[in-house]
Amino acid sequence: MLTRLAAHRNLLKNLVLRDLRHRYAGSVGGFCWAVIHPLALLVSYTFVFKIVFKARLGPESGSDSFTLFLFCGILPWLLFSDTVLRSCASITENTQLITKTVIPAEILPMAITLSNLVQHAIGLALLLIVMAVFFKVHLSVLFILLYMPMLLMLAQGLGWIVAGLQVFLRDTAQVLQILMQLWFFFTPIFWAMESVDARNRALLQWNPMAVLITGYRNSLLNLSQPRPDQILIVFILSSGVFLLGAILFRQAKPAFPDVL
Repeated sequence: MLTRLAAHRNLLKNLVLRDLRHRYAGSVGGFCWAVIHPLALLVSYTFVFKIVFKARLGPESGSDSFTLFLFCGILPWLLFSDTVLRSCASITENTQLITKTVIPAEILPMAITLSNLVQHAIGLALLLIVMAVFFKVHLSVLFILLYMPMLLMLAQGLGWIVAGLQVFLRDTAQVLQILMQLWFFFTPIFWAMESVDARNRALLQWNPMAVLITGYRNSLLNLSQPRPDQILIVFILSSGVFLLGAILFRQAKPAFPDVL
């Protein structure tokens, strides 16, 4: 599969560009919407949790700014969730490409992953600029390069799985919406792992996104990184999901034209 993807790298690049253009086609704001959408979420969540519920950050948060703490956590989550959710319909929404051409179907979910990575880079660049002006940017930000590949592998593997399921079970997208909402609130985005008691913290550490988002945010805020054994477990899990998704998608792919 990786060999075929490498052979079709030009096609992959064109699909990524098509996705980026299609997402903002006809809009005056253009790529500015890639910044406006996460900022709108950030403002609304900050209002609800900081103003209404008066959420307070403990010393474990490493930041006096709830908005900064929240944005450092929600940024990687948006990359993950949007990749998985949009990948789910990537095959069914491109029926003609599957039935009337000979492109490798696995390239469609991957194009969405790379397109979202471009948008994520825009949001991350904005965050780093704000931090450089109003806060501090530490060399620990380079640890993001450790967590990003694992996050992308996890998202891509799940994206292949749900994209294949959606072809045969059209309820997959609806079930996935519910599961992602639950996953969102069981992931330390509004709160820090250290604020949970030891028993529940041990359970939450089996959530790969809990470790990835904690590590991502701690890299930006110059806090201590998750333990090496936690990172190793997430690496094994994300790699396993990536390989499992690739295998299942490859096995299901020959049946796509008949079903579609």
